[in-house]
Amino acid sequence: MQNLAAQLEYLHSHRASGWIEALRDAGPKRRGEFVAWLKESPRNVHEFLLMLAVDRALEHVDARRVQDIESLLAQVDQQIVGFPSAAQHEMDRSTRAHPWRWIGIAASLVAISIIAWKLLSPSGVQGSAAPWKEYQTAKSEQRAFELEDGTVIHLNIDSRVAVQFTRQSRQVRLLEGEALFKVHHDANRPFSVSTSDAVIQDIGTEFNVYSRADATVIAVLEGRVNVTPQERGAYPAPAAKSDALLASAALAPMSTTASRTLSVNQEAQVTHSGSITVHTLSDASDAVAWQQRRLVFRQQTLQHIIEEFNRYSQRKIRLEGATVMHHRFTGVFDADDPESLVQVLARESDLAVEKSEDGFVIRSR
Repeated sequence: MQNLAAQLEYLHSHRASGWIEALRDAGPKRRGEFVAWLKESPRNVHEFLLMLAVDRALEHVDARRVQDIESLLAQVDQQIVGFPSAAQHEMDRSTRAHPWRWIGIAASLVAISIIAWKLLSPSGVQGSAAPWKEYQTAKSEQRAFELEDGTVIHLNIDSRVAVQFTRQSRQVRLLEGEALFKVHHDANRPFSVSTSDAVIQDIGTEFNVYSRADATVIAVLEGRVNVTPQERGAYPAPAAKSDALLASAALAPMSTTASRTLSVNQEAQVTHSGSITVHTLSDASDAVAWQQRRLVFRQQTLQHIIEEFNRYSQRKIRLEGATVMHHRFTGVFDADDPESLVQVLARESDLAVEKSEDGFVIRSR
């Protein structure tokens, strides 16, 4: 008899535990079945609430105390009461003897299911309280990080990303600098990267994202991505590192009609105003040459070239005069050797090169 009671206790607990998982991805029909199961017995209510508490403790659900079960219950119906496990048998017998008690309990079952649904739903605690993890590099450091899903992020120098994974999505925010993403495709959990200018949605691919001062540049090496301009003000400032600020910043694309799909060897530039310019690359590997500490320029303005060199070197190159900034050059350089660029510029008849205390000055003759 004692073994039978123990088996029944196990079956009730196992069934309640099963509902915890079932509710995470349940549809309307499954929700109805859950409510019907709760109505079968007050013991089911007790076991479910007990398993919910255990689940929260083990999986750190609501670690930030966003939701308070007891306060939510109190707001919905004051007739909801707890059932001590030691008095379970007496409770069942008492309920049969006094049917009117069941009316109050049954009236609250839907409220309990709604609260549980809120706690377990993607838009509830699991979505909003999932922790953000930060990865960053120093001013002269490049590193690769493998995420829990197998995705690899290669961070360029002086770069920083924040990563949030939930059961429904994988989000990365490029807060500063540049990163190459080799995404492990998962159709059930979309992978997206956002900057202050754009939201990049992966479609099973490898792509590079560079958050520049004037725009965001995306280059696709494999597969495809969707690029959508980001609404200004919907993204945290680069200096904001707290989980609260990261979690509160909503991804708000400017317009779904403005989205563009990029394929292999295509590059897009998204400006602060939301405009997207797409062009074809002769070689997409140019965009990730930084992994070998190389800088590849193809008819780039001298202003852009100098900005890139100054990212890598302590010896800075400064341009003086508006006209000199618009000179265009093509070449491959060592990112850590600014003097190689200076030597090329010194051979230009219309440019003057001078040494300064911290580097070089380039101006028109």
